[in-house]
Amino acid sequence: MIKYILSHTNVAINYFGFSIVWICCVYSGAQGEIALALIPTIIFLYLHFMIVTDHLKEEIQLILIAILMGVIVDSSFSFFGIISYNGNIMSIPHFAPVWILCMWAGFAAQINHAMNRLRGKYLLIGFYGLLAPLAYLGGETINAVLILGGNINYTIISISWAMSLMILFKISAYLMAK
Repeated sequence: MIKYILSHTNVAINYFGFSIVWICCVYSGAQGEIALALIPTIIFLYLHFMIVTDHLKEEIQLILIAILMGVIVDSSFSFFGIISYNGNIMSIPHFAPVWILCMWAGFAAQINHAMNRLRGKYLLIGFYGLLAPLAYLGGETINAVLILGGNINYTIISISWAMSLMILFKISAYLMAK
């Protein structure tokens, strides 16, 4: 019974921790202050790694892979004129901003915990990814991002996130099976 309570407590901490990180990251983008994203993300990941006792190496690998995926996906969004980000690195204009990469890291920390019930349900994972434009719209309301063009860009974001999520869950399954 205690193990059950602790496992569900960890999931709640994981979920609410990432929610705080998400808010801080979007606010960081709106304000152009990298520390507003970095500090909460580092604290969240530190606490996450303190709670995660098994598969720690695999969790770290998954988060690093997610950050790399974030660089590819969100930098592509910027490069192809789908999204314009506030708070990006001026010397590298189309590179995904740090606050977006912090989100990818925090999000990946949820895959084996708060999102664990989705494991193996790729249709549901894909559907969840299709809802990604809602998160970008949230960022747009406080001027962290600007979604450019028409409805096609929302479709591109949806499909990109659906594929990204399915890939991250597949990678997670592979890493955790080691």
